[in-house]
Amino acid sequence: MKKQTITRMKNSFKVEVAIVINKEYDSFVAYSPALELSSYGDSEKEALVAFDDALDIFIEETTKKGTLEKVLLKLGWTLRQVPKVEYRPPQLSEEELFRWMKSGAHNVIREQIALPY
Repeated sequence: MKKQTITRMKNSFKVEVAIVINKEYDSFVAYSPALELSSYGDSEKEALVAFDDALDIFIEETTKKGTLEKVLLKLGWTLRQVPKVEYRPPQLSEEELFRWMKSGAHNVIREQIALPY
């Protein structure tokens, strides 16, 4: 399993998070345990597009309210400020990954997301 990483950009951090894709009846659900955020669609691709839209809204709204850092910390993220500012999402362990796959997860992918700072 690839390590989740953060790269500081001009006004944001790039963070890699796991997204679990489940097929539920006639729909696909895209869910990120690190963000407790999900969306759905008629195909895996539609679910991921809808997830990206939900992620944009999540980041925009929490940034606007000034609560992004508080929400991430509440979700189990860590923030290191020395020697440089760095966010780390909670890791999806091998045991958790196995549990997702055993419960019928269709796919597990990693996606880079940008978080403002």
